[in-house]
Amino acid sequence: MIVERIDPLTLRVAIESEAETDRLGRALAEVIEPGVVIGLVGTLGAGKTRLVRSMVEALGVDPGVISSPTFVLIHEYSGRLPISHFDAYRLADPDEFDALGASDHWSEGDRLALVEWADLVADRLPRSAWWVRIELSGPTGRTVRIEGAPANRLAEELDRLSR
Repeated sequence: MIVERIDPLTLRVAIESEAETDRLGRALAEVIEPGVVIGLVGTLGAGKTRLVRSMVEALGVDPGVISSPTFVLIHEYSGRLPISHFDAYRLADPDEFDALGASDHWSEGDRLALVEWADLVADRLPRSAWWVRIELSGPTGRTVRIEGAPANRLAEELDRLSR
């Protein structure tokens, strides 16, 4: 795993395996606080759900209950903090995201909201949202750009988890 700090709120991480994706998810879980909204962007098969699964599991959710919300649109989990996991892929337009009551899931500021395919509803997410953009860089490789998160704390956590 190669970690590059772009600025105080931006990190670029090159990962080469699912194990490294899991490590990134655990590191994100360590720096997440209630009220954070994370928009995940990437093509089909980029690893959005795998990363979410790693984060949610690290937050204390039974891995047996974690699944992609592609067909149900929202999953809610109870872990170290309440978690709402959205998938905007099958929505016809951003108004459908609003109709789900998505903003209610973060307006209280007491939970984590994870939104897959967030680029389809970008203008509906709060300005303070963190963005995780995953690009394929090879058969198992990915380049992950994380924007809005505390890059220094996240880099330190990744370093700690790699020891």
